[in-house]
Amino acid sequence: RDRIIELDVNQVQPNPDQPRSHFDEDGINSLAESIRTSGLLQPIIVRKDGPSYFVIAGERRLRAAKRAGMGRIKSIVIHASEEDNLSLALIENVQRTNLNPIEEAKAYRTLIHRFKLKQQDIAQRVGKDRTTIANLIRLLHLPEQIQRGIAEGRISTGHGKVLLSMPPDRQNALYNEILKKDISVRALELLSQDERFASTKKKGAPEKRMRQKEAHLRKMEEMLVSHLGTKVEIKHSGG
Repeated sequence: RDRIIELDVNQVQPNPDQPRSHFDEDGINSLAESIRTSGLLQPIIVRKDGPSYFVIAGERRLRAAKRAGMGRIKSIVIHASEEDNLSLALIENVQRTNLNPIEEAKAYRTLIHRFKLKQQDIAQRVGKDRTTIANLIRLLHLPEQIQRGIAEGRISTGHGKVLLSMPPDRQNALYNEILKKDISVRALELLSQDERFASTKKKGAPEKRMRQKEAHLRKMEEMLVSHLGTKVEIKHSGG
């Protein structure tokens, strides 16, 4: 049964499955000042595990309360499994739009790999379309440099999706071009089409076959990517 109690702030541990890796220090300082002035208006949510308590929702409030010098914090204690712990933390952060796309994608991947959830299950829990979930997870196939760029807002997820369609050995170079020339998503799409066309022509493949690859095999690839949540490439042997 859920109940509200006051806990020593040192009893409460950060959520080990917290999907958010970056906390805005200025925002926490502002929240700490608000807590000093008006108190904590909304209890945090924790789960009990033996003698310890772990935050499910409200890690920013916990950090701000400590910074404000509070010794105790109002907490709602619930009984939650490890899976519920992660999914509840994820849902709270997604709904508050505090996660960047890479943090969100990594949280979804954890739910899939650790808890064997399907993309459709995750979509229902967080209130998003399954295709959206699949596309975010695909961003984790990009090089680390590009993932950081998306997480920091230097490029958009739209840029990331286009870069995924490019050969891996070209992705970092194109990423640097995007930053240098402020290339839009649409311009990057046109550039990627030109590069794929030039690459196909160099190999001596007829233009008709390239169009078949675009229209038929790429559609199959996208369907498999959406279903499996991992990078898929179908290579045509001509048969």
